[in-house]
Amino acid sequence: MAGPLSNLTVVELATAIQGPAVGLYFSNMGARVIKVEPPIGDGSRYHRGVKNELPENIFQSQFLAMNKGKESVCIDLKTEIGRDFLEVLLGKADIFISNYRASALERIGLELTGLNARFPQLIVGHVNGFGPRGPDADKAMLDGAAQARGGIANLTGKPGETSTPPGAAIADHAGAMQLALACVTALESRHTTGQGQVVRTSSLGAQLWLHMWELQHSFLTGNQLDRVGPHHPNINAPYGVYTTKDAVDFMFVTAMTNDAWTNLWIFFDQPDVLLIEEWDTPGKRIGSSGSEDGVADIRTRLKNAVALKTFEELEAFFDEQPEIIWERVRDHEGVRTDPQNIANSYVVEMDLPTVGKTATVGTLMEYSLTPTDEAVQLPPELGADTASIMAELGFDDSQVEFVETNVTNVRQRLLSALLGTD
Repeated sequence: MAGPLSNLTVVELATAIQGPAVGLYFSNMGARVIKVEPPIGDGSRYHRGVKNELPENIFQSQFLAMNKGKESVCIDLKTEIGRDFLEVLLGKADIFISNYRASALERIGLELTGLNARFPQLIVGHVNGFGPRGPDADKAMLDGAAQARGGIANLTGKPGETSTPPGAAIADHAGAMQLALACVTALESRHTTGQGQVVRTSSLGAQLWLHMWELQHSFLTGNQLDRVGPHHPNINAPYGVYTTKDAVDFMFVTAMTNDAWTNLWIFFDQPDVLLIEEWDTPGKRIGSSGSEDGVADIRTRLKNAVALKTFEELEAFFDEQPEIIWERVRDHEGVRTDPQNIANSYVVEMDLPTVGKTATVGTLMEYSLTPTDEAVQLPPELGADTASIMAELGFDDSQVEFVETNVTNVRQRLLSALLGTD
């Protein structure tokens, strides 16, 4: 059975993570996603990252992660036929997605409100770095800049030391999630109004969404939250990351019942902790009541107690304590092999040319009536669908040949310039 959004056609003119991740959402949901790429392709095709011993001529990790199941049209939008092609394509699409800067879109005739005027039923989705208005509306952005400006980076790291941004492109991914949600919302609105519209969001706005509780606390109280290393800046409780005798990190969240709290400290052979009034209720232990009194002491006690136990000992104890919330801090190999991820198809296998089988992140959402495709689709080779889609839209063989020849020539010039082989 087709996925829940299999009736939709999405056109993606986007690069790197933030825009393509929006297209990936729709692809995962069964929509037809046509990725429009410039002659040299989406730059993430060439982003090799670190510790990469793979050949250069295969899908690289960033492109692979964001572009599964799409079609690729490679076309030069600086040419008249390239612009004509996109115009015809958008006339048949439900959603247009881009993370190009607004000024760049305008230079190729794709001003956002103008698009909406030409295609009244089209949802025009745009995501950028810092929002559609204000002095920095067209400012360049990469993920870390939005993390810094949005305030999340300020809350991670050790007190008194340099901020430590999260080790993932959370600004780009969060912006993508927001735009995907905005586009689906606009589609629902279209059912009522019969009209498409322009929807916009940004990495900066998404950062505020990701930590709006912490922001609200600072806004409300006038007190800035501080970095507290392995703990949460707004939870006065044992809650935090601790390290075992054999150097395994795990997150201790809370003991939800008094019996579980009692069992924990008997296991550590420190029953005197049970007499500490600051931690004698579940609410106090999760930080929803009580004060800062004794926070440093209980964290030190737990840190020292954990340091005397191996992870195997702790895991055996915790497995018998369903009212204690905890989790091992897993590395990427641990995530790949986690039976919970496998059972829910959060991590699935795909078969890559040259490389063979590799794990990838799955669809993540489950639908009972309109299930998504269980087989993970490969990303497209650059321009693999140019000829077929042009023919589908009514362009003749000579026009297809012109486009493909022009793209090849432009790509060769760009690569020569980049490699200094002119």
